[in-house]
Order: sequence, then C-alpha cells, then structure tokens
Amino acid sequence: MERFQNNPDYEEDMFISGSKAQEIVDDQTLLVVVDVNRPAITECKELLELTKTIVILDHHRQTGEAIDAVLSYIEPYASSACEMVAEILQYIGEGLKLKPLEADAMYAGIMIDTNNFLTKTGVRTFEAAAYLRRNGADVTRIRKLFRTNYVEYQAKAQAVSSAELFMDYYVFAISESDGLDSPTVVAAQTANELLNIDNTKASFVFTEFNGRIHISARSIDELNVQVVMEKIG
Repeated sequence: MERFQNNPDYEEDMFISGSKAQEIVDDQTLLVVVDVNRPAITECKELLELTKTIVILDHHRQTGEAIDAVLSYIEPYASSACEMVAEILQYIGEGLKLKPLEADAMYAGIMIDTNNFLTKTGVRTFEAAAYLRRNGADVTRIRKLFRTNYVEYQAKAQAVSSAELFMDYYVFAISESDGLDSPTVVAAQTANELLNIDNTKASFVFTEFNGRIHISARSIDELNVQVVMEKIG
C-alpha cells in the first residue's frame, strides 16, 4: 500500500475506508469481492447490502453462507485470487499492460498463497507468474517486501520453539501477539514454517488478537484444513 500511496501514477483516493465507501455507493456502483466468498469475513459487509451489482473472484471452497452476486467466479483449484485476476487480465483485451508495481503485488500474492510455489501450484499458476514477469514483476524487489522486522522474526521463532506434537502428525503452537502490528500474519507464517517438520500432516497456530482467538491452519496434501476449520466454526 505504501508503494501505491503518494505515487503520481495513482489517484490519492485509491484506498478508502469502509465508512467512506458506504457514503459514496449508489445504484451504479460495482462492488468486486476478492479472495473471500463469505459475507461475515469481508472487509465491510454493510456494502453488500448497499450495492446492487456484486462480482466475486475467489479460490476458497464455498460454504452454506453465500453472497448474492450477479457474477460469482469461484475456482477452488486456483492457487490464489491473484492467479485468477492475472488470468482474467490476459483475456480482457489487446494492449493491456500492467505497471511493474501492480505486477509485483500480484506476483507476491501468488507467492504467499502457494508458499513460494510449493503448494496448490498448477500449470496455470506458472502461466500467470510468467505473464506477471513479462509485465515487470521483479523477484528481488518482492523478496525484500517479504522481509520481516526483528520483533516479528523473534515472535515467529518463539512460536516454533514452543510447538507441540499432537497424535504424532499434527503440530500445535501458540503465537504471542504482544508488540506485533499483524499478529495473524505472523501466525500464518509460523503455520507454514511448521509444515517443514517431517511427517507433519497439518499445523495449527493459535493467536489472541482483539479479544478473539484466531487459528491459522495449514497442510500440504493429506488433510483439508478448511473442512476442519468449518467444523469448529
């Protein structure tokens, strides 16, 4: 976001708050919901009731709770929402050229969701990545974006060191949130890290944030952790 803000190539109001969006929405507004298909976990669910025309682009499994959309493109086999958007952009029309900043952001999204092209990576994932590279995505620049600060790195290391093995194949860990700007992100990174332990079928990292317990669940191929998460609400 910082790279897009105060950048002469982009409008000053490129990013707006949910309350601001609710003020300016009208009958002509198109709302595009990306990377989620459940109303409860959207950034601003009030917008769903205020907007007549909604499009969904997501790669998560659909559950019982659904958004009423005019176009719902949900593809669980895609690695990421960024892969899906990259694919769509290639077919929108001739001459569409992304700026390097945009290509960086989308390539980074694919890297995060595939854990550096290790999980849920198909032929289409690499084709999307190649398209983004042609549009100026820079892997070195992206790697620098992924570096964490010292406090977050320590928190992740502490969570890994306190991990416990459950029923021989499942790893549980607690990630402390004190002093962290994004504790849920650190927990997700920790969960990915724990999959590197031999014979692990799934990892679950718990973190307390804003009075709630958040769980980051990850697996490679032997367990669908989304189904597990759905069962516990």
